[in-house]
Amino acid sequence: MDETSGRALVLVARPTPSGVDGRSLARLAATVAARVPGPVRVAHLDQEDPSVPAVLDALAAAGTPAVLLVPLAVPADRYLTTWIGRAVAHWRASAPDPGEAGPDVRIAPDLTALAADVVVELAGAEGVRITVSASGFASPAWSVLDVPDRHLFVCRGPRCLVHGAGATHRALAEAAKGTSTQVTPCGCLGPCNLGPLVVEHPDGTWHTDVDPLRARDLASQRR
Repeated sequence: MDETSGRALVLVARPTPSGVDGRSLARLAATVAARVPGPVRVAHLDQEDPSVPAVLDALAAAGTPAVLLVPLAVPADRYLTTWIGRAVAHWRASAPDPGEAGPDVRIAPDLTALAADVVVELAGAEGVRITVSASGFASPAWSVLDVPDRHLFVCRGPRCLVHGAGATHRALAEAAKGTSTQVTPCGCLGPCNLGPLVVEHPDGTWHTDVDPLRARDLASQRR
């Protein structure tokens, strides 16, 4: 039997603060899943759910013997690979029984060399004509300055995401509906060990260790 037949592939993306094209990511995962024998999952380093540790938890619970993490970055993104390693180390250290054997988790080589071959092939392609209208670049609605009474910035950097920032962000956004409070996810804010972090503007208050229960209370406060 092929030693990789029971191995799960986890495609790890690094979204921008504005998000990631989830449909394209799902299509990639489905295409890969149709060609490999083991399960294929998607994880995110930061900003989006599920996090790398959350996916590893699910695979470990399913008895998956081995996991290969594939950083989705061309050219190679050193930040992505470094923080994947740290996320895995944190996951191992946080296990109920760190000494218990779990999946053999490894990281794949970067995609730069493979991508270069693909780009060379594309150089001879005809390409797709661009037909998008320029009007979509400057919607009149984007000229309206709508300043909220309160603005809560939720850190969704790699450490805060592992600490539960996804659930915190969802709870804040839900509780803020219909109020004058705006909730916005952002990148790393710095004191990662105190996460999930929320910074309140305009008064500049920093809130640490904000779990979903605290998030709902925070969002419902009135100035």
